[in-house]
Amino acid sequence: MQPIVRHKGMTHMPAPVPPSHVARQTTSARRQARTKRLAQMILLTLLLSALLPLVSACGADPRVQQEKDQSLTKLTQLLKHAQDIGVPSTTLHPILTQKQNLDNSSAPWNPFNAQLVDTYYTNAAHSYDQLYLQLQGVIDTTTERTDNQAQDNLQKLQITLAQQRAKGYPTETLQQVYTQNLAKMKSAQYPKDYLVVSDATGNAIQTLNMMPATSDKLATLKSTIDLMTEGKVDVTTLKNQYESDQKEMAKATKPDDLKKIDKTIDVQYQQAAATFKQDIPIIAKAKVDDLETKVNQLKSSGVDVSNYEKRLAAARDLQQKTKTLDDYKAFSKQIDDDLNAMQKDLIMAQARQLLQQFHNEVKNWGNAHMVSGAYYLNVGYMDQGIGSDLDAELANASTMADYQTALNDIQNAIFHHQMLEADYNDKTPYNQVHQSDLQLLDHYKLKKGTAVVISMVEETLRFYRDGQLINSFYITAGRQELPALPGLWSVLSRETNIKFKSPYPKGSPYWYEDTPINYAIGYHAGGYFLHDSYWRADYGPGTQFPHVDATGNSSASNGSHGCINMPTAQAAWLMDNSDWNTSIILY
Repeated sequence: MQPIVRHKGMTHMPAPVPPSHVARQTTSARRQARTKRLAQMILLTLLLSALLPLVSACGADPRVQQEKDQSLTKLTQLLKHAQDIGVPSTTLHPILTQKQNLDNSSAPWNPFNAQLVDTYYTNAAHSYDQLYLQLQGVIDTTTERTDNQAQDNLQKLQITLAQQRAKGYPTETLQQVYTQNLAKMKSAQYPKDYLVVSDATGNAIQTLNMMPATSDKLATLKSTIDLMTEGKVDVTTLKNQYESDQKEMAKATKPDDLKKIDKTIDVQYQQAAATFKQDIPIIAKAKVDDLETKVNQLKSSGVDVSNYEKRLAAARDLQQKTKTLDDYKAFSKQIDDDLNAMQKDLIMAQARQLLQQFHNEVKNWGNAHMVSGAYYLNVGYMDQGIGSDLDAELANASTMADYQTALNDIQNAIFHHQMLEADYNDKTPYNQVHQSDLQLLDHYKLKKGTAVVISMVEETLRFYRDGQLINSFYITAGRQELPALPGLWSVLSRETNIKFKSPYPKGSPYWYEDTPINYAIGYHAGGYFLHDSYWRADYGPGTQFPHVDATGNSSASNGSHGCINMPTAQAAWLMDNSDWNTSIILY
């Protein structure tokens, strides 16, 4: 290798770089520059994203968002309370939908206008507050509605129990249902409590109204057993089944219980018919005869029976063809269908006929026994009293159970009016046992326990324990426009030291100032009570009509607003000697 010769006075020149190497260096530099700029842009974007909400919130008032959150929390808590106390989900659905729409909304995004955000939260808080108030109203109205329904059901059950008991049907188990649910009402305070009572009592009422049909089936089975006994056929098993059916019927508390028993009886009846095959024609004829009797009853009541007459003709034709067990099964089903189709019309026709009879008797007797030519002694049975209630009940009936309940109530009203007429002619002193009282106690099987019996002819209250007269005193019942309601009622409430508030507006002739009451026993929904009336001095016959009270107090110069008024001492005695199971009879 030769040495490099350096010449004095000359600078050193580096060796030349290849062109390809220069290009690579330039590309790398450019790439590094772009990467740096991209990183700077990403960092700037992240900083802006973080800063914008802060910029937006800088001018917003945090208190308005807090108020919105508090309103939401209050509403959520009240909703949970409403669900916990049994407000139906269908009732809550509109409020839940509105709340969900609010929950799904959000504040507007505007980094330069905090007022928009404040306005959103203020409006949201207001909307939640409005829903809160609306929900509170729903809770209150639902509680009141379910309370009233439970009380109405208890009254209907008590009346239906008395009616079916008087007809000889087994009511002991359902009487226990009544007693248990009456006790539940004492502690009930929420819709779920009242709904439990309504469901149980509603089932009990339906069960009682179905008892006649089940009893008829049992009677048919019994008649078949009797026929077989006469034919010297062994009926030991059938008799045991029949007795078991009776026990199951007595234990029934729900409609499904009786439906199950009905199916069992139908099966047993078919077995009996098969065993006693040669007597099937006799049984079939009896069924057709029964169908014909019912068609004639409807015809005499003015019901269009053209369709039923066709059914009857078909039944007669089918009866002639019934020779075998299979024939009888088809025949029996057809007859049962025919009878079931007629049942509602039969009850409806009977109820309409009796209701018209009731109105005619009330009107005729009232007109013949007016006081001073202006006042009716039996006004409680007219339209101002239970007359319009019975009309409405029958007019609103749609199911067979509805018509049966209406029929029971009409029969009850007729009996009470008959007792009023008898009491009018009875000159027995007010403080002695009256035969009309005893007939009412017998009719409703109330010879055990305590019962308040009120005569609106005598304006007298008599208190019985185990059928024995314990006490009696004069009272003042409702005025002509607002009479007390005759009927058999149960104790709905027992209260002391309460205040009555007028349901009528100021300026109404029936308005009264808030009135302290010492003793009050509720006997009918709608504010009907037995209570003390210390502002009165006079009680007894005639005080339900306009008169001058010895106190000179104008508020004591007419009858009550439908309550039973009595002196404070007697009201205290009644409160002490009655209880939640005391029956109240007005006639």
